[in-house]
Amino acid sequence: MAKARNYRARVKVEFDDSNLQKLRSRYKDVLRDLDHVVIDVAQNIADRANFSVPRGGAPDDPLNLADTSFVALPHHNPERMSTTATTGYEHPQAGPIHAGWHWGEKTKPPPNWLRNAAKRGARAQLRKGVAAQLPKSLAKFFPQK
Repeated sequence: MAKARNYRARVKVEFDDSNLQKLRSRYKDVLRDLDHVVIDVAQNIADRANFSVPRGGAPDDPLNLADTSFVALPHHNPERMSTTATTGYEHPQAGPIHAGWHWGEKTKPPPNWLRNAAKRGARAQLRKGVAAQLPKSLAKFFPQK
């Protein structure tokens, strides 16, 4: 039996330690600033998966898988100072994909067509978005005197 795998995009961004300490002191505000970045990545994954998702349902299945897609708002975890947005399909045959940082219980593994959509540039898009947003948050919350 194959081991179930969830796809999650973990990103590393180089940033000055002193600035990082400042941002950590206001992590709730910084995580709120990163919301649009992780939502954009999750939406991009959903858009890419839309081309590969199976169309039409089984004859006895009233749900069309393609019509059940969703992008959930980011969830903040204050203990880990992390945020995650989820995209997927509300259908028994599909599982979610997480963009951002994921923690907690394992979820149903995503199907290949959803996982493949997440692999195509999602990590680079998230890295660039976070790298662009952190200096903006730093300037917003700690203006130069």
